Amino acid sequence: MTITSLEGKTVLITGGARGIGKGIARACLEERAQVVITNLDIAVGKETEEELASQGSIRAMRCDGTDRLAVDELMEDVWANEGPIDVVFSNAGRGFSASTLEASMEDVNDIFSTNYNSAVHLAQSYIPRMIALDRPGHIMFTGSEHSVGLPAGNEGLNFGFYGATKHALLALAEWLRADLQQTCMSVSLLMPGPVLTESLASTFKVLETDPENQQIRQQFSKEVEALLRERMISTQQCAQLALQGLKQGLFYIPTQSYIKSDIDRRHEELERAFFVLHGGQ
Repeated sequence: MTITSLEGKTVLITGGARGIGKGIARACLEERAQVVITNLDIAVGKETEEELASQGSIRAMRCDGTDRLAVDELMEDVWANEGPIDVVFSNAGRGFSASTLEASMEDVNDIFSTNYNSAVHLAQSYIPRMIALDRPGHIMFTGSEHSVGLPAGNEGLNFGFYGATKHALLALAEWLRADLQQTCMSVSLLMPGPVLTESLASTFKVLETDPENQQIRQQFSKEVEALLRERMISTQQCAQLALQGLKQGLFYIPTQSYIKSDIDRRHEELERAFFVLHGGQ
């Protein structure tokens, strides 16, 4: 079932106090949804709740998505106070930059726990509740352009394991879609390229006064900075595209058109491999 309007709907956004999540929260409030956001730092969550309260019904909660019990408690709380959740935006996550040959397994496990395990916990806690009620619902995972390939120009960012978590979300969403075919639940994958979050804006502000900042330049060069500035969209733009994709019933929701070129490049390489190994078969 495609959700064509969010008016009167209950929406949960994990990681909803900052960045893409905050943009989605604002967009949902503009459509008169009842919004619940989560953040690890409840003080930050409450700040966002206070900032957006004039736009509609919003409540901030603390939840550690890596803890299944905490996620179950979150669901029970929202069910008791706002009622069944119509749309879940599984958005909590973070970036991670480290060489694929040097990152510790502790760091690898940690980024998977934050970006992937938390999404599994959310899906496994939310979806069975809705199926038991025979009630339509939707879950949208925040993936990335990295879900579908290594973006051209990003090779020096050391995002290998971050990208792996986003690839994993693609596989999770695809298999979940198949598992839900005989239910009233649906799923989608948001695939944003660079988004001007508070963190990225802060980085650019430093570079305005200190363009050779050593710490920042260790992560990305001036060429990568220029590429990010060229490709980035605002959190509001990302949110509007997320809701547009939701209402159109899309599974894949890419937020920037250039992402198609990265998909095409992978497709062409695969086609060549099939041709070399199998000819016209």
